[in-house]
Amino acid sequence: VTSLPSGTRPLIVFINPKSGGKQGAKILRIFQYLLNPRQVYDLTEGGPTPGLKFLSHLPDCRILCCGGDGTVGWILAALDQLDLARKPPVAVLPLGTGNDLARCLKWGPGYDGEDIGEILRDVGLADLVTLDRWSITVTNDPESTEKGDRVPYEVINNYFSIGVDASIARKFHVMREKHPEKFNSRTRNKLWYFGMASQEQFSGTCKDLEKLVSIQVRSPRGRRVEGRLGSTEGVPRGQLVMTFQCDGMRLDVSHALEGIAFLNIPSIYGGTALWGQEKKALRRRPHERRGSSPDVYAVQAMDDKLMEIVGVYDSAHMGRIKIGVTNSGLRLAQCRRIVIKTTKMLPMQIDGEPWMQPPCTITVGHLNQMPMLAKVDRRGPRRVQSLFLNLGGRKN
Repeated sequence: VTSLPSGTRPLIVFINPKSGGKQGAKILRIFQYLLNPRQVYDLTEGGPTPGLKFLSHLPDCRILCCGGDGTVGWILAALDQLDLARKPPVAVLPLGTGNDLARCLKWGPGYDGEDIGEILRDVGLADLVTLDRWSITVTNDPESTEKGDRVPYEVINNYFSIGVDASIARKFHVMREKHPEKFNSRTRNKLWYFGMASQEQFSGTCKDLEKLVSIQVRSPRGRRVEGRLGSTEGVPRGQLVMTFQCDGMRLDVSHALEGIAFLNIPSIYGGTALWGQEKKALRRRPHERRGSSPDVYAVQAMDDKLMEIVGVYDSAHMGRIKIGVTNSGLRLAQCRRIVIKTTKMLPMQIDGEPWMQPPCTITVGHLNQMPMLAKVDRRGPRRVQSLFLNLGGRKN
């Protein structure tokens, strides 16, 4: 790498050509034409490691990740493994189906043929923001003989959920694995997902969740308090019982729920604000509690080291929130550490990747923060630092 001219901001592009149907492969060819070949990396050829090793020698470098939320998580996990004094910030060109993280960072719901040159300018102008990341540890119950699926991730970037939404996501995942030719566009994927959500509404596989859930929390002073989602008296041994431990917050969840989501970012299900929107920028400290009104909660943010816990009544409730008929799901808590215990096989998902989980103990805690790039509204002329490298290859 030759010395970089003043005002140059190096860029490394990672592309998942399998994302977005044929979009990923097309965008790979465009970037290979526009940029120096050493700036563009196909993630199907050796993963992100070669590109990340290269950028470790570049000052003030930025990353553009082209793919879905899973691809972004792949890049962030690889960055965790690098011993860098300063992590490079990551921008997103959304090629997946949901693209929830890209939505929160204002990169849009999905790439729709926009000019790549304009996208490069947006990356150069993007604001630096911070993303919380959470560790999740799943320990199977040694007394259980049930066999589940492999847990997909050890880190939560977007959300974790149990119940109806995870059940829908798993059906979608299984169908896509069997018939990939039927899932070759973002629009078609959404239609399949809507159909499976409608089926879930009638089948009700997670119905009456609240009758089988007990909740335990610890008060700010360390005193244990307990609340319940309905009574567990008379429940046969072996049926679902989940126990939640959340720091300093009593959970009021005496409602008929079919799912519970744990949110790190304000978007889930491809753009749904499950926590809801605040009418005013109200802030509180995590230990403050002034009643049962939703206003006691802090405004949801991806950098506050708090995770929001929200309940949903059924798949129809999820749909009403998505189209704006209902403002939010049932707000349960904001906390820094969560412990969940289950005694029955349950559908779960992390960042859109579902699995079936046998009885277990799940621990979620804050892991770290990662620098990200949020798109800004470009109004008026602003100087854009060069995103092209002079590496002795193609010049533009």
